Amino acid sequence: MASLPSLPALRAFEAAARLGSFQEAAKDIGVSATAISHHIRGLEAHLKIQLFTRRTRQVFLTDEGERLASGVSEAFRILETSVNSVLQHQQKPKIRIALGPSFATRWLLPRFAAFCAQFPNVELELVQTPLLVSPQNVDADIFITWGDGDFPGMISEPLVNVLSAPVASPALLKQLGLPKIPGDLLKYPLIHQRDILGWEAWLAAAGVPTDSVLTGPVIEDTNVVLQAAISGQGVVMGWLPLVNSELESGALVQLFDATLSERRAYFLVRNKMNQNESEVEAICLWLTAQAKESQ
Repeated sequence: MASLPSLPALRAFEAAARLGSFQEAAKDIGVSATAISHHIRGLEAHLKIQLFTRRTRQVFLTDEGERLASGVSEAFRILETSVNSVLQHQQKPKIRIALGPSFATRWLLPRFAAFCAQFPNVELELVQTPLLVSPQNVDADIFITWGDGDFPGMISEPLVNVLSAPVASPALLKQLGLPKIPGDLLKYPLIHQRDILGWEAWLAAAGVPTDSVLTGPVIEDTNVVLQAAISGQGVVMGWLPLVNSELESGALVQLFDATLSERRAYFLVRNKMNQNESEVEAICLWLTAQAKESQ
């Protein structure tokens, strides 16, 4: 089997054959015209054939040169396609989504497999953020946060609207009985999320007067609040649809049909300029479609 010519010589030949000029071939691959001429002479010596007919400013392929050029051009096309494929695989766009742990656990992670199927060429990175943090101070492509939608200098759109309703575990209801009217809840152990305002607002909307300050532990983390309710520690203000899975499984029971619309919601927030703008836009459209479907 004959030894193959050097790759630089074949590359010089391919450029000269394609452009019909040693000078233009030199510009195309970033070497001198002398180097192109040297490579071509070496290739002709190696193959023992003449590949070009030289003119003052132009070169023309001989019949043998035409046959070689066809195969070499195809070979370089295949090489270029293969290298680009490897580079694209290695250079998947990385999209960072910043969000709180409760929303990540209860809403995004159940959709994780569907996300990966929808965006196989995206490398997703989830970043946990503190409760009270400005999106402008977070290094992320997309920020999912609880608020009123007022984020100066950012693009924001509502993602998930939340309704509040009291929920409790079957074990607690078996022990204390099912409340008949909303006012009965004042006799139950209440657990508050972040502050007592959620319970106060729902009771007021249900027409229940509260003459004294509501008692019960105040817990910041939503997951801890719900786990306390599931274990029968007390009645909590559940956020629909974030507790839908517990209601469907029977781990928690919604005590009254009356719900209270929260003044705030979960928003999708992102910068106006992003290096992965097309991927970010596609992901935001997918997330909003998922939210509409779930509600």
